[in-house]
Amino acid sequence: MKDYFYSVLTAALLFCPLAVKSQNKNNAPKLGKYGCTSSQYSGGYYQYTPKGSFTLKKDGSYTYSGFQKPSNGKYTVDEKGNLYFKGGYLDGGEAEKIDRPDKFFLVFPTIPDNRWTCGYTP
Repeated sequence: MKDYFYSVLTAALLFCPLAVKSQNKNNAPKLGKYGCTSSQYSGGYYQYTPKGSFTLKKDGSYTYSGFQKPSNGKYTVDEKGNLYFKGGYLDGGEAEKIDRPDKFFLVFPTIPDNRWTCGYTP
């Protein structure tokens, strides 16, 4: 029984780096459009307000569409899949990847309502 346990443990340890490596590849966000909303709790219920969207492009640029004229900037992605924005309306912003697929919590310096939730819209 002891030998069986060690062989299973050894096999698990051998395959763990492969699992971690494959997870890192999945941390890159999907390219495309992410719709954003803010939520505010008032009078016993939540009110959800659309806040436009941003589109991630393959070349590392993004476009925010929430005004009459779209705003452009650049983005980078860290090893956890979080997004960092430079330039444009979301300048200085961070979109933290959350545990739901293709969803982020977005905060940036000029945000009037603390945090937005943004999700991929196919």
